[in-house]
Amino acid sequence: MILMATTTVTKLRTREEVIEKARAATKSYVSAAVTIQINDAWCKGCTICVAFCPKDVLVMNRLDKVEVKALEACTKCMRCEQLCPDFAIVVFGEPGKSKG
Repeated sequence: MILMATTTVTKLRTREEVIEKARAATKSYVSAAVTIQINDAWCKGCTICVAFCPKDVLVMNRLDKVEVKALEACTKCMRCEQLCPDFAIVVFGEPGKSKG
């Protein structure tokens, strides 16, 4: 009796496919002073960013993903970005600079 081994070939994604998927899952919240980008595909809903935000800028939505509720209150302290274990949050804007 001869046994035939079957193999499953997984197609590797190209760099462009990975970048496109990340862009599609990224939400941008923009104001004159700050931009916060959140990648839903990378967010696992751990709530670390929400817990450590000193101005209550972030909340968890009904899908257990983080979102911005008060962008104008953001001081760009960068705690959310620095503490996110999955690199799902990026804050743009010079830390410590106020509007204007």
